[in-house]
Amino acid sequence: MPETIGFKSFALCAASLLLGSASATPVDIKLVNPSFEEPANGARAPGWFPSQHTGPVRNFEWAVDTETASDGKASYRIKRLSPQAFGMITQGVVVAGHAGKTLEFSAAMKADDVGPDGWVLSVNVESRNAILEQVRSTPVTGKVGWKRSVVRFKLPADAYELKLGVMLLDEGTGWVDDIKLHVVD
Repeated sequence: MPETIGFKSFALCAASLLLGSASATPVDIKLVNPSFEEPANGARAPGWFPSQHTGPVRNFEWAVDTETASDGKASYRIKRLSPQAFGMITQGVVVAGHAGKTLEFSAAMKADDVGPDGWVLSVNVESRNAILEQVRSTPVTGKVGWKRSVVRFKLPADAYELKLGVMLLDEGTGWVDDIKLHVVD
């Protein structure tokens, strides 16, 4: 004979299911080559675009580094060669379906002799025709082994795309690996 469940037991089961779904794990947003494992073409790692503030003189060295990694077999390295406002890599990600949600952008970061302005995660939140805001992580400075940096932000209603970046704002060398973007609520 089948076992029956009383109303109180049923209510407790239903409540635990509802509470479990309310605290669901974050939803990952897919990135291209987030751990720099795909073969690079010079300074260009698939999915990522190197750039510097201005000028024809190359002030930074950009490269996939197969000598050191936080995750897997490679990381990405930016080294400042001469004074310049910033050198960075970026990737665009369409997020129109996540308007109003809180997102978290994180990465494993390592630094060697990075000055006080630091090595940071940077996010430009964009509508279809303008930058709405820029958010940055706390700068990693000095000589630091692999450490996870995180920046959280809420998407405005008219957010369409993010320009995810890792930016060297001072002298020194920075490495990045294991980049993640996900919806936290």
